[in-house]
Amino acid sequence: MIRHVLLLVIVLLASCSKEIEIEQIDYESKIVVDGWIEKGTWANVLLTMSSPFMTDYDSASIRSTFLNYAKVTITNGKGESEVLTLSKQDDFFPPFVYKTITMKGEENETYHLEVLYKNIRVTATASIPSLPEVVGVNCEAVSDTSMIINASVNDDVLNENYYYSHINVKHFDTRFHPTDNPLRSDRLFNGEYHTFQIKRSNQSDPLNIYNIDSERNILSDEFAISDTVLVKISLIDEEAYRVLNGIYIDHLSQSSPFSFVDQKTHTNIQGGIGR
Repeated sequence: MIRHVLLLVIVLLASCSKEIEIEQIDYESKIVVDGWIEKGTWANVLLTMSSPFMTDYDSASIRSTFLNYAKVTITNGKGESEVLTLSKQDDFFPPFVYKTITMKGEENETYHLEVLYKNIRVTATASIPSLPEVVGVNCEAVSDTSMIINASVNDDVLNENYYYSHINVKHFDTRFHPTDNPLRSDRLFNGEYHTFQIKRSNQSDPLNIYNIDSERNILSDEFAISDTVLVKISLIDEEAYRVLNGIYIDHLSQSSPFSFVDQKTHTNIQGGIGR
């Protein structure tokens, strides 16, 4: 009798299983723009073509998405323009980036980007605010081997400011990259002296273009006493803040089964899509 019952259960379970094949809907690739410019540095623009959700990704398929036949032009508020040059840069993947070779970022300047590819035109606008007034960056020992880092700023009462913090830990990082929780709006401390902690990033950053010291035997809030840490405190415009904040929120939601993002990540890209 027991054998019959087990057999029946197995048959019923087997009969409930069914293979479902999901067909990929028709998809039109769009130009994806990821670009930045800072005071005193060249403009950088990465161009790829978007892929359907169900694409099988490997290094070859990712490399094939790179767009290397576009005309990329940047124009500043003074009407000066430059066509960007495609350069090989091994610390990116795919290892190519469009860069300016004469135009560098200037304080209080606005930049207009235009990408032309076949009959497609993609545009974006960004600006570089004034430099923040950084009062100091201080280290505080929390143990015999570790320390925390705090940065202090005098916030400008006349403007709504958006801060963005970067670090470069010598012998661990290959370049400046965002700190953990790098964004701050001055809405809670407008016009005041403000101190905030500079935290290590111990996970891959949302932009996925940095080499971050992900495996160290210290807390993510701390640095080793022996570390040499370069700290950069930037001001970004509101549009950049909204773009980056959306990326970080989306990244954090991916690691939590209880979070849900019900809107698209903000972008300032017209005619294409942003990271």
